[in-house]
Parts: sequence; C-alpha cells; structure tokens
Amino acid sequence: MDFINDISEEAKVALGLAIAEKMYAFIDKEDEGYHIGEKALEDCWKWLSGKELSSDDLCNYIDSEDYMDVAEFANKEKDEQKQYGWYSVLDAVSYTAYQAYKRENKKFVPQVLEIIDDETLNTLWENVIESKMIDIAELKTLTKYLIDHYPSKYQDNKLHLINKEDLPLGD
Repeated sequence: MDFINDISEEAKVALGLAIAEKMYAFIDKEDEGYHIGEKALEDCWKWLSGKELSSDDLCNYIDSEDYMDVAEFANKEKDEQKQYGWYSVLDAVSYTAYQAYKRENKKFVPQVLEIIDDETLNTLWENVIESKMIDIAELKTLTKYLIDHYPSKYQDNKLHLINKEDLPLGD
C-alpha cells in the first residue's frame, strides 16, 4: 500500500470505510450486533462528510461500557468470513475515531486507540486481499480516485469533507 502517503487524512478514512462497507456485506442482518456495526459505519461516514459527531461518540462504537460494541462482536465471531467483516469494521471505525481525535487536537486518546495509525489501514488492506472477498480491481479504482481527488500534497491543513455517495464504490 505504497500510495497511503499520497492521499489526504480524510481519504485514508474514506478508504478504510469503503473497504469495511464491502466486507460488512458478508455479515447477516440477523446476526447479533449487526445494527451496531451498521450504525458505526453510518456515523463514521457522517463524521467524514462534516456532520457533528465527536471523537468520543465514534470511540464508543469500539469500546463501550456495556460491551455492545464492534470489538466485542468481532472477538465473539467464530465464522472466518464474518470475522473478516467484523475486523474490517473494527479497523475502519478505530481509524476514523483516531483521525477524529487528531482533528479535535486532543492531547490524549483513549487507550484503545493508542496503537492506531496508518499501519491499521495496511493491516485492513492485507486482510481484504487475504480474504479474497473483494475484487482487487474495485480497490484499485477507489485508490486511483482518492489519489486523483484527495492527494496529500494539497493537505496544507485544509479539511476535505468526503461524502460516501461521491466515491466509486461499485455494488
């Protein structure tokens, strides 16, 4: 994933969320916790498009007091294909929360996010390739779009709002 340094921070979030959305399609809507994963992704996309959601709100999806969070469902899952789906969501939501804390200029992040950085996206990418659950051509189309439209060289502290609907995500 050499291109990771060629895209803006927001484009990195979009990449993670787009991958997670594709992988999450392999989770049954009737599965325990499905609605939590779905809501987590939905709120991450809202945050990326500029809606008012705090970093704490997003972090709650991966580390909640009631243990009804994406991390718990990922850890409980036994089916390998569904594990890929859950862990993709966990990585994407964690990375989004990490970027939200950075955007809010918070000095300290919750312990659960201390290990999150761009390497999280590399792990997500590798897991997707290993799973063989997503067409690599789709990923290449998305990465080219992100490089062309949200390059890091134009970052200069400009905030890029990205809407899910604007991305070439395929079906």
